[in-house]
Amino acid sequence: MAGSRSWRWRNVPVPEPHLAGLVVGLLLQRRWPRQLSGRPAVRIGGVALLAAGTAVVVWATASAGSDVLKEPGRLVTGGPYAHSRNPMYVGWTLMYVGAAAARDAAWPLLLLPGVAAATHRQVRREEAALAARFGAGFEAYATRVRRYL
Repeated sequence: MAGSRSWRWRNVPVPEPHLAGLVVGLLLQRRWPRQLSGRPAVRIGGVALLAAGTAVVVWATASAGSDVLKEPGRLVTGGPYAHSRNPMYVGWTLMYVGAAAARDAAWPLLLLPGVAAATHRQVRREEAALAARFGAGFEAYATRVRRYL
């Protein structure tokens, strides 16, 4: 697709903390199984969270258009970025929790605080880079839009 709304796979980064936490959590789950509840509702809820997280990531990617998010030429403030400065991280976290619940796996959720802390450090670095790049424009945006939710 062409134009400012074209799909860009490079704008769909998989955050390393999420990937590492999920892989390690599922490996631990395989070795030392710990269910969340064993109820079908947990798995169904997990699938719903996976779908919701995917929708947020797709929406955020579409809102960025053809701009490369790792080196943005403009500050993206529309779409989900009007509600969260970091909607992709929110989406990936929903997907992470959804994957754990869909597998009825407790280990990934036990690792979630570490994943969240590592992600938060990454977000702070990225926001510092945006502040340096966009100055007062980013500061005004950060004042009116929450970091996560």
